[in-house]
Amino acid sequence: MSYHKTPLKYGSVVIDEFIPSNLTDVTVLKIGEFKPDFDDFIVKLNEALDNPIDSRPFDELVREVYEKGNTIMIIVDDNTRPNVHTRAILPVLMERLLSLGVERDDIKIIIASGSHKPPNQDQIQSKILGDEIYERWKDNVLIHSCDEGNIEFGTTSMGSPIHIDKRVLDASLIIPLSDSEYHYFAGQAGTVKLFCPGVAGRETIRVNHPRMFDLEKGFVEGCRLGNTDGNPVIQDMIEIAKRVKKDLPMFCIDTIVHHGDIVYVQAGDLIACHEAAKEPLKELRVVEVEEPGDLVFVSVGELGLNLYQAGKGVHAAWNAVRHDLKGWIVLLAPCEDGIGSAAYAEAMEAAKDMMVQDALRFVIQTYGSEKTFKIGNQKPPDLFRILLDVAEESIKVVTQLTPEELRIYRMEACNPNTPEDSQRVLRELVQRYIDESGNPNPKIYVLDDPGLLIEVEKQKEIARV
Repeated sequence: MSYHKTPLKYGSVVIDEFIPSNLTDVTVLKIGEFKPDFDDFIVKLNEALDNPIDSRPFDELVREVYEKGNTIMIIVDDNTRPNVHTRAILPVLMERLLSLGVERDDIKIIIASGSHKPPNQDQIQSKILGDEIYERWKDNVLIHSCDEGNIEFGTTSMGSPIHIDKRVLDASLIIPLSDSEYHYFAGQAGTVKLFCPGVAGRETIRVNHPRMFDLEKGFVEGCRLGNTDGNPVIQDMIEIAKRVKKDLPMFCIDTIVHHGDIVYVQAGDLIACHEAAKEPLKELRVVEVEEPGDLVFVSVGELGLNLYQAGKGVHAAWNAVRHDLKGWIVLLAPCEDGIGSAAYAEAMEAAKDMMVQDALRFVIQTYGSEKTFKIGNQKPPDLFRILLDVAEESIKVVTQLTPEELRIYRMEACNPNTPEDSQRVLRELVQRYIDESGNPNPKIYVLDDPGLLIEVEKQKEIARV
């Protein structure tokens, strides 16, 4: 039997030829060709610094605000982000600051860890800064803590208390290094998110993030991948960033990374950079299709270390699959590190005997209030809202997790004997779907980039009572 060429990664191993070629409705979902407007990243970066949007040129701003003894604070992502942009920008930025006469000891790098676990030195070196910058600048690195060292200065119009790291607020110039990307409830990550949750206090995060929840739907309508309009979470974050920007000089450097390469660079005003990234992100992340898939295969590649991180793949496939409880999602994720979030595990265990709609309400009410919310508690409502459209056990996970472990998450574990044995497992799943659905030629989508937003024109939805 011959098979379609549809390569997907199981961890670092490429698995191919699992969909028989006699099935004719098979599509690999991907964006069209995108060509950056530059060939040399360093040249482009320097051009952006010299010609920023809604801001004075970088050199001019530095000379105006800096005096010896004043801190220039560079804000970078923590180890949960790829940091391709961080490692590319910092060497150029540091040399430029030094050439402008900024004292070495006055340049600080703060890691915007939000309420995540602080990174250790190995993670700072390997996951954030890279060897060269780490060796030269490790003594200038600060780590944000959401539980101490933060100052409150007012509230947003929505009522969120604004707590920001004092060391950031004491700087003479703030330089956020951003990697704009789609986000599954804030709509768009990067830029303003470096302030909230990046360098915000726990009180701010705990009030801001629960704005995503809706007791019936899981998330409010505006809190979805790629959307910022009518999105209370990101609009609250924007207001927080504007409040900081009002009192402090700020110069943002923003990028978009696509398949490991920086393909977009912009610099200048933080809010202007946030807005400017919307159009290129749409071109790089949105795939439009007419009909939803019956069977959607998705891989998170080497990011599938645990179920918490692999949920990004489930979310991406959910946008592509039919929403009438008749479609299947097949996720490739070894999850060698297990579940990956104690908060996720606790909530799913507590709700394991409830019907999906009841479980959705329960986890929001119990773990999603302003008093109880912590990072990880957004995952159960996200999963349960998906399970309103994709039946329990219809998310099939090719993984090392056991069937017993995944049953709590309403998913089915499909365990290969070796990574290469995943091909057999995937072939069997194709045939199982055909046999159980009675559809001899299902519409199949293959998705190797979980960062894509699949927009379906004619979604098949189950009637809600």
